[in-house]
Amino acid sequence: MTTESTTTRREKNKQATRDAILNAVSQLLHDSDGAALTATQIADAAGISRRTLFNYFPTVDAIISYPLHRVLETMVDSISELTDTMPLMDAIVVALESDEVAELLGRVAVFGALLTKDSPSGCYPSNMDEWQKATADVVNKLARRSPNADSFAIRVFTHALLGAGQAAFDEWIERLPSLGAVSYDITDAQIAEFHTLINQAMRTLDQGLSALPISPSQKSKED
Repeated sequence: MTTESTTTRREKNKQATRDAILNAVSQLLHDSDGAALTATQIADAAGISRRTLFNYFPTVDAIISYPLHRVLETMVDSISELTDTMPLMDAIVVALESDEVAELLGRVAVFGALLTKDSPSGCYPSNMDEWQKATADVVNKLARRSPNADSFAIRVFTHALLGAGQAAFDEWIERLPSLGAVSYDITDAQIAEFHTLINQAMRTLDQGLSALPISPSQKSKED
């Protein structure tokens, strides 16, 4: 057996274990009564040991935020390749349509909806440290990809991009039926609507303040 085939099999096994962990979290969140998940629960549900679990993820919060981190990493990689041939926001929309990003966004939506079910006032990710880390990761990666770009502009763009994504998620959550029932399932159609809202949010961001329907004259009349 060649080294290349051995590496490929190892990577497939790692991905299978990672998927088992994520699937276990999805099911546990689905069945939970609002109690925080533990590493032992997740490991048992995934059919692995706690030691194996921690070989993949350092904390439970890291598992829950993993799909979001992967979306952002994949988006940055895709955008870097596409911006040579198209405007930045067009590149973002194209990247969002890739199979890998679509699958990850579905996981983000499900995790977020189930977490919100247990904490209606919360947001996704619920752990602010993970959100800050995701933001910093995007800023640093964009800076490495575009070393001549203004660092402040990169930071502003990153926060605007993540804020638009959060707005799409908040809008999606408001459109969902009540998440109070333990048996609630997120459908493929609802996940597709989340994808549509993400795309719409990116287009709105691209339009800037011109997307707001209130003109200065209209605003003064209302005041």
